[in-house]
Amino acid sequence: MEKKNEIKNGFVPLGLSPALLSALEKQDISQPTEIQHRLLPELLAGKDVIGRSETGSGKTLAYLLPIFERLDLSVRGTQAIILTPTHELAAQVFRQAELLQENSGIDAGCTLLIGAAGIARQVERLKSKPRIVIGSTGRILDLIRRRKIQAHLVKIIVLDEGDRLLEDGNISDVREVIRATLKERQIAILSASMGAETKERASGLMKPDFAVVEAESAVVPKGLSHYYILSPPREKFVNLRKILAGEKPEKAIVFLNNPENIEVTVDKLCYHGIKAAGIYGTAGKLERKTALADFREGRVSVLVASDIGSRGLDIEGVTHIINLDVPEEPTHYLHRAGRCGRKGLPGTAITIVTPYERRWAHKYEKTWGLQFVQKEMSYGQLVNSSKTKKDIAKPAKKKSPLSAEKRPEQKAPARPKNSRHANRQTVEKLGFFEKKARKLAEKEKNRQKHQKK
Repeated sequence: MEKKNEIKNGFVPLGLSPALLSALEKQDISQPTEIQHRLLPELLAGKDVIGRSETGSGKTLAYLLPIFERLDLSVRGTQAIILTPTHELAAQVFRQAELLQENSGIDAGCTLLIGAAGIARQVERLKSKPRIVIGSTGRILDLIRRRKIQAHLVKIIVLDEGDRLLEDGNISDVREVIRATLKERQIAILSASMGAETKERASGLMKPDFAVVEAESAVVPKGLSHYYILSPPREKFVNLRKILAGEKPEKAIVFLNNPENIEVTVDKLCYHGIKAAGIYGTAGKLERKTALADFREGRVSVLVASDIGSRGLDIEGVTHIINLDVPEEPTHYLHRAGRCGRKGLPGTAITIVTPYERRWAHKYEKTWGLQFVQKEMSYGQLVNSSKTKKDIAKPAKKKSPLSAEKRPEQKAPARPKNSRHANRQTVEKLGFFEKKARKLAEKEKNRQKHQKK
């Protein structure tokens, strides 16, 4: 009985209010994950925190719960800013915050602010003085500069997928957002991967007594099978089709390095009768929202995305991750593979590699302690393979059975006897303007002859 009570009251020792405990029960969440157990006390104490844990370990709730707990409901205005590197992740966090608000009855007034949406409508929503603002760094910074967000009221700033937000292209805007707030505000930076350079940049934004919280669980989720398939570059798409036809995944995400190729890949898959959708930069907000909704609800079985577009996505039921392009960094492989096999469920990560790219699979093995198995598609089944570079090399062109001696001699085309006929053939090969120029030249030549006569 005591153990059952412990499980039911897993969040009680962490100091959450009855309203939030009730909200968690409605979501069938009774026991905190490791990152939640370790991160909540630090955030509730008001400390700056760097947090790292594997994908799908509950990082979003780990910072949303303290934010809701510390809201001052007597004050109208922005008290928390949550920054994300992608619109899709921002929308996902917003949905989780809205669910928590609905189940707890706490009037947080969450608002989503992303660059793809019309700014006029967002300015209108900000007039209601929301307490929690979630969105992309650029749009939130723009609204702060316009004085539509009251930055002096902000108590906490969260950087979700912080390693991405602290890269060279994003860190300047992040610093601007932080500088707009008071020095007493709290900063939390969370990600599935946190390198030495990221930690150094993060420490420069925080107070000296900041805490570092790392979950002891495995970096790569357990229960994942890691495979690679050797393929010539031009046959990668063919192998992708074979995998989808043989494995028949209910939900699969295909990853590319270049977002510009996503739309073409989606079109090719649809042409071959595979229900697919894509998340790419040139697509509008509504298109991307529709693509994710179709994938979540099972109307399409394949989602094509890039590392940027898929960062932080939490979609239930994804069984397969297929890397059509090899991830450029070991951390990118970690984030890609983490899209499947969530919450302890089994998953399959397949990387299609050329002989040259095979070294990257070995690099991921060393970096993350993984074990890759070489596979191939044979008669619709994923089977073990021992193919080498020579096996997939293009076969040499077969020589003609006729030897050079036996080959019939090819006669050269006979020259036309009539020179006028030859000129006519030459003119026919010329373009319109060349023909016209030739005629004008002939006319001029004939005119000069007549003048001489």
